[in-house]
Amino acid sequence: MTVSAHKVVSIHYELKDDSGNLLQSNDGHAPEDYLHGAGNVIPGLERVLEGSTIGQVIEAIIPHEWAYGPRELSLVFEVALADIPDPAVCEPGEVVELFDGTEALVIENKEDLLIVDANHPLAGMSLHYTVRISGIRDATNEEIRNGEPYAPLPGCSGEPGCC
Repeated sequence: MTVSAHKVVSIHYELKDDSGNLLQSNDGHAPEDYLHGAGNVIPGLERVLEGSTIGQVIEAIIPHEWAYGPRELSLVFEVALADIPDPAVCEPGEVVELFDGTEALVIENKEDLLIVDANHPLAGMSLHYTVRISGIRDATNEEIRNGEPYAPLPGCSGEPGCC
């Protein structure tokens, strides 16, 4: 079986930046499942995994255009401190929720104003993936309808409808 649309794919991965710094990894943990073709992973990763088989290890550099896009200067802006639901978490480096539910990184606190950055933290970056395919199976009709793999509840046997 190969990775293609409507397959639930189980992966172990490491994600690094251009300098080789580890950004994310699920090695040593359960594999991550995603529904191929449903936009569950970034487009560039989905493209390079297409046609892969169980046990295959794929190394790929995904340019920002196929990952989280470029950094948008328009997403760095000022917000009145009074418009922040929880002003106690307004130090540089903290993430705040804006009035519309968007999350943004606080860049600077200027007394009654914040400078925030609402870009995705990985925007503008090339992403270096090492991915091992640990499983591939046909998605159920329900998974295809929902656009994501079935996630059993803790303590559930994993059989659809058991819990």
